[in-house]
Amino acid sequence: MKKTLYVAAILSAAIAGYAADASAQSADELLSQGREAFLDYRFDEAARLYAQAQKKAKRSDEFFADKYDTYRRQLNDAENFLNRVEKIVVIDSITVPRREFFKAYRLPASAGSVRGAEALPGRRADFDDSIDYVFTNEEGDYKLWAQPDTTGYMHLVEASRLTDGSWSEATPLSEELSEDCDAIYPFMMADGVTLYYADNGENSIGGYDIMVATRDAADGSFLQPSNLGFPYNSPYDDYLLAIDELNGVGWWATDRNQLDDELTVYVYVTNDLRTNYSPDEDDVLSFARIDDYIATQPEDADYDELLETIRSIDPDARAKRPEFTFAASKGRIFHRYDELPDEKARAAMKRYQQGLQELNRAEADLSAKRREYGDSRSSRLGNEIRQAEIKIEKTRTEISRLRSEVHKALR
Repeated sequence: MKKTLYVAAILSAAIAGYAADASAQSADELLSQGREAFLDYRFDEAARLYAQAQKKAKRSDEFFADKYDTYRRQLNDAENFLNRVEKIVVIDSITVPRREFFKAYRLPASAGSVRGAEALPGRRADFDDSIDYVFTNEEGDYKLWAQPDTTGYMHLVEASRLTDGSWSEATPLSEELSEDCDAIYPFMMADGVTLYYADNGENSIGGYDIMVATRDAADGSFLQPSNLGFPYNSPYDDYLLAIDELNGVGWWATDRNQLDDELTVYVYVTNDLRTNYSPDEDDVLSFARIDDYIATQPEDADYDELLETIRSIDPDARAKRPEFTFAASKGRIFHRYDELPDEKARAAMKRYQQGLQELNRAEADLSAKRREYGDSRSSRLGNEIRQAEIKIEKTRTEISRLRSEVHKALR
């Protein structure tokens, strides 16, 4: 009995001491402590400290009120996300330098490519230095990136290659994707309508969060984006979710592990349908944070073959594949449109390549007619062959002129 009373007295004193300590703290101090608890996923403690901070705050302190509203909203969203943590299998965790981290993503050509500013359309020199990332689709005729707008926010823009080989002007995507916030690191799925990107706006629970938005194919606008929630997002920065549909894996980067100037890139197995952990799962918080990515894998699972397949992918394979071969003066040989010096040269090369394609089609058609004529020497086929030969000669003359235009553009 005496021992019980002694323990109770100690607990009572501790509580009283804590209450006295809390009463001596300012609203800002309590709010900061609540934020620290939130960043550590101690959401109940964060809620209690936020409530104490609000009681102490002066009604006239608008700065405190704005910060409190933001912190409280982020906490509410995080608590809701905790009720629907997606069940995914993470098969790899890679620590990479923060700068150009996306070079660690080993995506096949079918998923498009994620590259640095060197992939900007036309290699324009007047782009802002803040542009460090460009997404390009599989065909190489569509690009997405983020650049600053007139207000200083980063917003998403797109450009398409035109029929003459030049690129359209960069066009902003829907305002809903970057309203009063920075939107960065876009990735468009092969369907052309599903967009992943990151922003630090009102839908974020802290820092950058990964969002998904669906494009209306009819008018090009995007539906209201939604936050992917846990485990993809955290109170820290999370960005660049990319999907490799060919191998059924996804990638995303995060600084939740606080590794100075490095990021963690997670590789996971994509789900056909979303399945969430039960909110009553004992380890749901651990899965939300990804404390141990091996714990997300089924027992006795073996992903060595899948990892070997992924690691064998050369993400630069499509960029290295020649689009044409053109020998210019001074021993220069060009293989891709983005190697050409300017839009004039690219447009001239596009016309020349189209002429070559037309010539190939005409010659194939002539060969087929000659084979047919060998089986059936009709006057109709003889006339068609003569007309085809005349057309081919004219096409060859035009190609010679187009080749000269390319040489002039490359001087």
